[in-house]
Amino acid sequence: MRSGTSRANPKRGAAAKKRAGSAARAAAPKRAAAKRTVAKRAPAFAAQRAHATSREELLFELARARAAVKAAVQGLSAGNAAKPIAPGKWSPLEIVLHLGERDRVRLEEFRRTLSGQRCSWDGVHDPEMAAVNAQHLAPLRAFSWDGAVRRLDELREALLLRLNEVPSLPDDVWQRGHAFADMMWALPEHDRHHAAQIKHARIGEPVAAED
Repeated sequence: MRSGTSRANPKRGAAAKKRAGSAARAAAPKRAAAKRTVAKRAPAFAAQRAHATSREELLFELARARAAVKAAVQGLSAGNAAKPIAPGKWSPLEIVLHLGERDRVRLEEFRRTLSGQRCSWDGVHDPEMAAVNAQHLAPLRAFSWDGAVRRLDELREALLLRLNEVPSLPDDVWQRGHAFADMMWALPEHDRHHAAQIKHARIGEPVAAED
């Protein structure tokens, strides 16, 4: 005689749980992919930038870009540093000397640009700029690899000390469009450009002809 209440089928319950588990596992990669997509859309270091002043953002970008340079030259031997990164290109040693020199000339033009005057190389493009860089590099060629790296660090430290003396306000001197900001904002991109050159050369990737 059957009871009025039907019994649950254990096999059916197990099968339902198995299907639910399979569905959850199948959905997991999609959820992970969605999270990755959202992460890709978010700008790098968005949290740090959210409430940063123009001054803070510039100092942050300078630190990030210089970290890329330091990573690119880390552990590079003096012998390898003296080799051109590609035919007709500078060596890492020359690049490091050049990077230090670009900090040095900014120290020279600091007061000039703060007053609103454009830097002396504003509007100068290749091949004239290449000639200026070569002229600046000529008296530095006696530097050893270790000496060049020390000079690089010392000049950036000196530049950061000068930057820390400039107050956050008025904010316009830190914003693109002002002579001082334009001069300083060119540095992070310049650092990253040369860091990428050295990195590509180290791992055997071709350096672009326009670099």
